[in-house]
Amino acid sequence: MKKILICMLVMVLGACSFRSPQSQFYVMNSGGLPAVSDKVLNVAVTRVKVPDMLDKAQMVVYDKDSSEVQILEFHRWAEVLPEVLQSTLTNDLMAYLPKSYIKRTYFDSNTMQYSVNVEINRIEAYLGDKVMLSAWWNITNKKGDIVKRGQGIYTAVTKGKSIADLVEAESDAMHQMSREIALELIRL
Repeated sequence: MKKILICMLVMVLGACSFRSPQSQFYVMNSGGLPAVSDKVLNVAVTRVKVPDMLDKAQMVVYDKDSSEVQILEFHRWAEVLPEVLQSTLTNDLMAYLPKSYIKRTYFDSNTMQYSVNVEINRIEAYLGDKVMLSAWWNITNKKGDIVKRGQGIYTAVTKGKSIADLVEAESDAMHQMSREIALELIRL
């Protein structure tokens, strides 16, 4: 009986000392992007659409040697990924077009001169390797007419093997797309 009580006590103490890993939260960084134009525009950035597998706070990582996908429970975006991407696109456009009025929007954007809409087809993030972002985007005018469409695959190499390095590469891929959109906006 004494041995059973000691074993139970050891198990209870062991369970009390077990702690789950601490979650880490990430955002994309838009700092240091150079302006591409001083043109003054009014632009709304709508919520970015992503595939269901990516529409979550947990980070999704691909294995480059197999078809395995990992959803990282303890490495999360600070918001769900569509919100992170919308914020990043908005901040990028603000940096690329510093004299313009760029605003995130969720509903009616017909008071703005242009509206940018993005649909992500895929974000393949390979830890210690690269990120590939595939997206469709369009720019509409106040009336809702599409004035420019674009499609691209934006690739960035990771500089290390950490999740933070992967987030930096994802930011770089977003910056490439944002810059392409900014250059199209100034041509309108």
